[in-house]
Amino acid sequence: MEFLALETAGDVVTVFVEWVLPVLAIVLLTALLMWLLAYMTRYFEYLKAQENKWFTRDTFDFMRKFFSLCAVIFYFLGVLIVLQYRSGAARDILAAVIAHVPAAFLVLFSLFLGAVFVRVLHNFAAYLRGELRVKPKSPAPPRALVTTELALKYVVFAIAGVTAFVGGVQALPAQDQVVKDALSGLIRPEQWSSALLILAGAVVLLVVLDRVASSLFEDLKKRSVKFNAKVIDQLKSAMRVAMVLVIGVAALFLLLNLVLDATRLLVFAVGFIALVVVASFAGMQSFQEAIAGVNLMMADPFDVGDRVKIGDDLVCDVAGIYLTMTQVRTLRGELISLPNTRLRQEPILNFSRSEAYAMFVEVSVPFAVPHARVQDVLLEAARKTRGIVETPPPEVHGKDVAGSSIEYQLLAYTKEPERMKRIKSDLVFNLQDAFQKFGIVPGVSSG
Repeated sequence: MEFLALETAGDVVTVFVEWVLPVLAIVLLTALLMWLLAYMTRYFEYLKAQENKWFTRDTFDFMRKFFSLCAVIFYFLGVLIVLQYRSGAARDILAAVIAHVPAAFLVLFSLFLGAVFVRVLHNFAAYLRGELRVKPKSPAPPRALVTTELALKYVVFAIAGVTAFVGGVQALPAQDQVVKDALSGLIRPEQWSSALLILAGAVVLLVVLDRVASSLFEDLKKRSVKFNAKVIDQLKSAMRVAMVLVIGVAALFLLLNLVLDATRLLVFAVGFIALVVVASFAGMQSFQEAIAGVNLMMADPFDVGDRVKIGDDLVCDVAGIYLTMTQVRTLRGELISLPNTRLRQEPILNFSRSEAYAMFVEVSVPFAVPHARVQDVLLEAARKTRGIVETPPPEVHGKDVAGSSIEYQLLAYTKEPERMKRIKSDLVFNLQDAFQKFGIVPGVSSG
């Protein structure tokens, strides 16, 4: 029994050392991670409350997320360190991860520093222009430093990207020599100057064209009558995307020309053109909607706030005009988005730009009733009907002779086309009351 007790004690110690201690270590690491994440959250919330000329709340949020990601990565490294005492697989994974940590962190920190620097640069420029609560003694003009800020942003991103790529490749471990040689061989050392020159030229050209386009669209926003500010901003965004795509593709082919021979470059060009054609077919509907939107704005059938009738039965108020669609609100308050291609194909009646809308009622009255009396009765009924305007005034015309009666036509106007049926119904009822009042029995035929 004593031997069994010693054996059991030995087993308990073994289980404790081999399993309980690693689990406790992982629990402690998890608790430490939770505490560190909570501490960083509180600390960065404190920093966000201290507004300054260098960092915005968004910058602090970005930094907190990055450092939280780093903390999680270190946590998993700690877990692997604990598990590697019990698992050969964990030991191999840990060795591979540690070998690649320098390259990974060099890439991450290069991109992180570039992103933070751009945010700090933007906030400092806003501070110099007096756009923050903390203001300089002599604020710069509102549009000052915009071009410089834009150029520096692209330069910083280019430097950060090149540093991340070159540094990450050089920091790869020896066992990745094949990958390292392949990546390093993409551009030979003597071609780096040409590659950087192409990138710098593309950035400078993009900045210059962007400033020219922005200036033109801002001037158009002030002078244009047909295009509202939102549509002009959408056109500016579309133009900016087009410039980025064109200049980016041109720079890509110039860079590929450094590393590919003529045959491979031709194959890539054919594949790229095929991809562009497929993408064009996929986006053809949106492109047609945009063209329809431009044509619609040039035709200028309505403005925001106008009451219109689209097609045969849709009476609505225009709520918004955009490049690919128009939003309208029905008389029931429903908000509907209509494709601009549909509006090009439908008749549009603009009540807000139209004169008063006409309606008429025809009645047959016997010859025995004087026409002056009939005219007074019809005009009185029109004046009593709510929705009929005084200008232009209602009119009474003798239209035709039918047997022993004269056909009269009452022409009245309204500026409430959405209530047309109701107004005409009220007019007919008022005519009935007026004829009963004066003892006239007409035959009514309304048009």
